[in-house]
Amino acid sequence: MNIEESALVDNVTFQDALVPIVEVPRVCVGKYSITDPEELNQQINFFTTAGFKGSDEYQRSVDMVKDMINLKGKIVLGSSFWLPCWMGRGSTKSQIFQKKRDMSTVAFAQNYESKWVGAATGALVNINKLIECRNLLNTVYEAKDNEEYYLGVDVARSQSTANNQSSIAVVRVRRNKKTNKVAHLEVVNAVNVSNTLNFTNQAIEVKRLKKRYDARMVICDGNGLGSGLIDQLLKSAEDPVTGEDLGCWNTINTDNEPETIECENCLFDMKAQGYQSKALSHFIDAIDSGKLRLLQQRKDSDFSQAEKEDYENKMLPFIQTDFMVEEIANLKLKTLPSGAITVEKAVSKMNKDRFSALLYVIFYIMEFENNFSEEQDDAQLLQEYTFL
Repeated sequence: MNIEESALVDNVTFQDALVPIVEVPRVCVGKYSITDPEELNQQINFFTTAGFKGSDEYQRSVDMVKDMINLKGKIVLGSSFWLPCWMGRGSTKSQIFQKKRDMSTVAFAQNYESKWVGAATGALVNINKLIECRNLLNTVYEAKDNEEYYLGVDVARSQSTANNQSSIAVVRVRRNKKTNKVAHLEVVNAVNVSNTLNFTNQAIEVKRLKKRYDARMVICDGNGLGSGLIDQLLKSAEDPVTGEDLGCWNTINTDNEPETIECENCLFDMKAQGYQSKALSHFIDAIDSGKLRLLQQRKDSDFSQAEKEDYENKMLPFIQTDFMVEEIANLKLKTLPSGAITVEKAVSKMNKDRFSALLYVIFYIMEFENNFSEEQDDAQLLQEYTFL
């Protein structure tokens, strides 16, 4: 049996559904119905692109290498892009290095260098659980009636032009009809705001998304440079393209004064340091419990021509979700001397903006909206959680 892209197969499925298939060898057709001694029976071959450390396939590959060293009948073969490049197959060296400049670090390491990436030990989440969360089929461009949306916004801090991008996570909440508790957190879109925009224009982009999805709350990073975006969101804004009034916002958890009295209480100023441990706990639980749902992984060939023509709304969210998963897989859990928990990056030059935007919105929903009631006053609910 040959298993293609075995990095996507979890060990439970492998042991339960695939291993039993080759339990009995194939017998020859004929009078004696015996097993051909020259036929490769009861053998399983794995073919895969390198994936994430900590996955079941990574551990299986490590075990097979050990068995090969100890002469236990296993063999592991692999190569990077250098082998076909030297043999004159496929792209040239200069073409491949151009792809390296255009691709993410993780994607190039996996697909061209055959390197397993991420945290091997101390990973923030179980990578197999994270992959299982990728089960959403379609993106959502705008809200429908009676749908519940929230936005998480992280403001980039890097001075590098390549990294200096703010990220927005659009999350739709599905509730249990009987208990009204959160059943699923569906990340239906992930948006990166260009680094060429100042905070005034970034605020317009955030307000456009809020209006499009009729989001109930926008959870925005208010630390450091993020305070600049918060200040702009507290001002009245108008869409420069359509002339539509985008309104003035007010925070529900700080004493910041909005520009006008007529404002919407829809902004949560996220001061992450004080609630890092609780936010990470909610994030880990959302993945382990299966509450979090992400857009599935799709190749370029999986998209229809119509989807490719609407690249920004139909294709880009899937690509941004790929980057988000890469960022999460690159994080390790770290315990501080105070007992609090935080995260650190396995590869320091990788971003974590998309992860942070998702972290903020999951924290807010699970902390303040998990027992949501229409009669309950939001201000009363948030009174003891003021971030100052």
